[in-house]
Amino acid sequence: MGAFDEVSPITIPRSEEDRKRWRWEPHEQVLIKGTITVADQEYVTDQYGQSGKNGGVEVRMGKGRFALLDRMIISWTFTQNGHPVPVNALAIRRLPANYSNAILEVIDNISTSMSEEEQEDFLDSANGHIVDDSKSTKLSLMS
Repeated sequence: MGAFDEVSPITIPRSEEDRKRWRWEPHEQVLIKGTITVADQEYVTDQYGQSGKNGGVEVRMGKGRFALLDRMIISWTFTQNGHPVPVNALAIRRLPANYSNAILEVIDNISTSMSEEEQEDFLDSANGHIVDDSKSTKLSLMS
């Protein structure tokens, strides 16, 4: 698979075994993006880090988990008192741990599941040169 090939979304849970292990109801499913992009990583990083008052960096680690869920969840079938719950920041923050941890577990598997060939393809495509017009100098992305 090439770097820019379409990746299908992933339905969670993937099996009845997962559903039982996570204690999800039979109708409950979550659809997440099938890949993590640089834009996703940038969004997550921007959510939990910012410049501090003295020029340092302030880190808010709790926001990273929320930001990853917020960025990766496409849709879900969760309900409250029989009514669909929309996917939004408030609802994501209200997810019980057995739901958020399960979703994050699958997201973590996406980020670590690249084959050696996919990793080499990614590194080859990232090992280009960028021209910095302000200095007219070629900058290598990787050594």
